[in-house]
Amino acid sequence: IYISDIGLVVITDDNEDLLGFNVMVGGGMGRTHNKETTFARAADHLGFVDKDDILEVCKAILAAQRDHGNREIRANARMKYLVHSLGIDGFRSLVESYLGKPIQPWREMVPWKYSDWMGWHEQGDGRLFLGLNVDNGRVKDDGDFRLKTCLRVLTDTFDIGHVLTPTQSIILKDIKPADRPGIEAILAEHGVPLIENVDPLARLAMACPALPLCGLAITEAERIMPSYVERMRILLNKLDMGSEEIMMRMTGCPNGCARPYMAELAFVGEGVKTYQVWVGGSPVLEGRTGWPYKGKVKDKNMEATIEPLLVNWKTNRLDATEAFGDFCHRVGQDALEEYASKYVSA
Repeated sequence: IYISDIGLVVITDDNEDLLGFNVMVGGGMGRTHNKETTFARAADHLGFVDKDDILEVCKAILAAQRDHGNREIRANARMKYLVHSLGIDGFRSLVESYLGKPIQPWREMVPWKYSDWMGWHEQGDGRLFLGLNVDNGRVKDDGDFRLKTCLRVLTDTFDIGHVLTPTQSIILKDIKPADRPGIEAILAEHGVPLIENVDPLARLAMACPALPLCGLAITEAERIMPSYVERMRILLNKLDMGSEEIMMRMTGCPNGCARPYMAELAFVGEGVKTYQVWVGGSPVLEGRTGWPYKGKVKDKNMEATIEPLLVNWKTNRLDATEAFGDFCHRVGQDALEEYASKYVSA
């Protein structure tokens, strides 16, 4: 939600009746290499809005962008640049001038957590839903892995609906509990693993289509990301860190379609078989972007670039619960570079 121009978070009372919305503004992923006037940005907290006022507040936000957004330079036309230039307090005052009344302070919420709803879950009405991990969103038949055929068989046999998730996967819904064994048997027959048998690195990973489908792509993303998951798993195992999870993203250009700038570790295409390495995003995708740790890293040199970061994390994190992205965010670029400059690979 922090990547959006406008984000709305539902706020309810103790009886789960709608009170209103926490509103955030000014997020966006798109940027251009070597053009510092473009940048990825996480949204800011605008404030709380009563349910009866939410449409008017959204209209006021749009009017503020319409009248004050950059209409001369297309690369800077997004609302995030207006929010950035005015600051959130200035932007809030501008919106209030259109709205005609003040926006209330942001309401406290329970801490964010990352949930992708993979695996089996109760639906709340006596039925079940099942989240199936789809690597990089590609539904296909490939050798013994026949996801495309499997989905057709499941749909025809059990008449279940599909929901596409924000993490490029699929949820099968409205499943009768009695159908669970049959569904699992069909999945096994078609080589489609349940989430318990999916590497957590793959579960958390995303990539954009890139080559050969996207005309903006500079280099590979979707087609090479599975090998990066394997390579990072081998590296973690080598460092005796096999139980660790890291949210990774990859794009073939800097436009950010797979949301790389929010991830703990990201590879952003910068040239042929060459990537920027980004670190420092939140493991729960909350309130910040990462930053470019190192540019123009050749594919063949990726392990040598990442290994010092992982060992630094393993050695110097606060405790076993501090995630990779939180660690990088806490220590910062200078500390990461200094450690890497002195690191000698085992």
